[in-house]
Amino acid sequence: MTKECYYCGFRDPMPFTCKFCGNSYCYNHRLPESHNCPGLLEYKFKSRDGGIFYNRDSVIRRKYNPVLNPLKNIISTMKSSYSLTILILIIVSFFLQYIIPGYFSYLALSPFNISSRPWTLVTHMFLHSGPIHLLFNMMFLFFFGPELERRIGGKKFLLVFFISGIIAAVGYSLWSIFILKQISTAVGASGALFGIFACLAVLAPDIVVYLYFIPMKITYALIFFALLDLLFIGSSGDLVARSAHLSGVIAGLAFGKYFKKTGRYQRY
Repeated sequence: MTKECYYCGFRDPMPFTCKFCGNSYCYNHRLPESHNCPGLLEYKFKSRDGGIFYNRDSVIRRKYNPVLNPLKNIISTMKSSYSLTILILIIVSFFLQYIIPGYFSYLALSPFNISSRPWTLVTHMFLHSGPIHLLFNMMFLFFFGPELERRIGGKKFLLVFFISGIIAAVGYSLWSIFILKQISTAVGASGALFGIFACLAVLAPDIVVYLYFIPMKITYALIFFALLDLLFIGSSGDLVARSAHLSGVIAGLAFGKYFKKTGRYQRY
């Protein structure tokens, strides 16, 4: 749920609460220095509920030019949440598919052309075959992307997303060349998203998700999707890149195990 930054008014999907004044702030103003917190200027603390807080009204709120607010909000969103930034870029890319001739074919992944078009290992994640494909993937990213990013940070989230997507592309290509022995292009962020899902399942196994309106732990949902892909992989007429899904899951599990072993994540 978004919450308005007390300093600038931007509604951040992942707000931060200042331990000194108790107010909620966006990513850019989360530090006491960034929102002129009185805790940096005075050392007279007031106890409330066992914590140390200042009166929220003592914070001097920033005034923006109303004309520039929309642009500043967009920039704040891109800085505060890499997952939502990727979501926006994918949606923009989807519309470009129908505007720019050759855009889709130039960026789509073709297993037999990776050596001559290596950029498609990344760019295929920003393409989708249709509105339904886009809708389900973006819903997946919207709900699970911020959850993982909140735990491991923005830079590590980007690492999980792109590396999982690349490994998914490689896995799909190898499966297509050596097993299916057929040429078919692949598009979509599903492999990267399964990497996010698997990594989150390792770090927060008790999260409850709704699978076809049935509540279950995220680990059981991951097992269900993995078994589904294993069951139908290689089926004739199946347009889903299931080998990419499974490759993304493997990458996500590896990332999750690493972060859990090193303790480089936030526990909630």
